[in-house]
Amino acid sequence: MSTTVIQTRYPECDMMGIVHHAVYPLWYEMARMDFFAEVGFPFEDMRERGVNPAMVDMRIQYRAPAGYPQTLRATVRLGECAPRKLELLYEIADEGGAVINEARTFHVWTGPDGKAFDMKQNLPGDYEKFARKAGGQCTQ
Repeated sequence: MSTTVIQTRYPECDMMGIVHHAVYPLWYEMARMDFFAEVGFPFEDMRERGVNPAMVDMRIQYRAPAGYPQTLRATVRLGECAPRKLELLYEIADEGGAVINEARTFHVWTGPDGKAFDMKQNLPGDYEKFARKAGGQCTQ
């Protein structure tokens, strides 16, 4: 699990001072990058090796609004994980710890050609490192 601190910005809000719903996926992208870096497989390493966890599905549940100014915390944890796919689970909480937003993203590993890629077969060292540091929840 990793946590990213988010400071809401005035331009992210609508005229009522509420953060626009389209901003949350950007925050989840920031948190996802922090998660991969924390587990030892940052996006820079992925790009160097020609792999990408291409997102194929995102589901978001809005529970309460965020506004400006506000400090939020986005946490990311690993859901399903296998050599060709992974699921990430997210929560955004306010300063008091109340969850205001939840999301799930589903990714398919793709290789240099943009097609599905078996991480365990093609990059076994990186896959094992990722699986181990991500909590060992990846299926073999």
